[in-house]
Amino acid sequence: MLGTFNSFDFCLFVFTTLLITASGYIINDIYDIETDRINKPDKRIIQVHLSVSNAWHFYLSMILTGALVSLYLAVQRNDLFYWFIYPAAVFLLYGYSRWFKGIPYLGNILVSLFCAAVPGIFFLSEASVLNELKIKDLTSFLPLHKLLLSYVLFAFLTNLYREIVKDLQDQVGDKLANINTAAVFFGKNNTKLIAIIIALVNAIVITFAFSQSIFSNIPYLFTILSLLIQTPLSISIIKLIQAKDDKAFRNVGLWIKLIMINGLILITYITINPYG
Repeated sequence: MLGTFNSFDFCLFVFTTLLITASGYIINDIYDIETDRINKPDKRIIQVHLSVSNAWHFYLSMILTGALVSLYLAVQRNDLFYWFIYPAAVFLLYGYSRWFKGIPYLGNILVSLFCAAVPGIFFLSEASVLNELKIKDLTSFLPLHKLLLSYVLFAFLTNLYREIVKDLQDQVGDKLANINTAAVFFGKNNTKLIAIIIALVNAIVITFAFSQSIFSNIPYLFTILSLLIQTPLSISIIKLIQAKDDKAFRNVGLWIKLIMINGLILITYITINPYG
């Protein structure tokens, strides 16, 4: 059973998602100019390679282009409701950079919800196909539904873990800029504990998801899961417990990024595997 996106429209959907993400990074850098001078002085782009006014021009161009592409997709699907998802996502990322970042955990959760919405959007965009599949072939629907839901949770928890570790990494600059992130408000040790708990919950969720009988026929799945996800996740937890300074927290963040990349590799393996 085919999805409702054709190849061209799916490419446009991916393009729009990339535009939202890129515009989110730009607006975040615009509002983080002062803290970035302290937290990452050698990696700044705005006011070093790009002026603030040009950054705003890039940002506005991206969100306008994305709005037009999203409108086209909504018209193609005969449902303008889908178009309203786009401004909601843009506002979410703008709001994070402008207001919500300074509220402990709220900004982290909002950005993580956005990441979870990328795989989760298919529950909405392909709702008619999923419902039809559920009626016609429940045995095919269940593994697909569980896989999508598992990746929504995986994306949310992994990004939330990374966001909190990033707060720990940027604690000095955020404190000087009076930005009350979780690390500034609750302190380093308490925030580390919360991050570790989230990482452990993530490990349990992903293990439970792939221990279901629907994945039992996929060869070497648990070996690959262990190598790609559980091993780097365990290493990141150990390094987080040991971390004392910005450099150590940055190293933990790199391990979390590896977990994210490996998550894409894992879902690709499951998708192309004949038993997947």
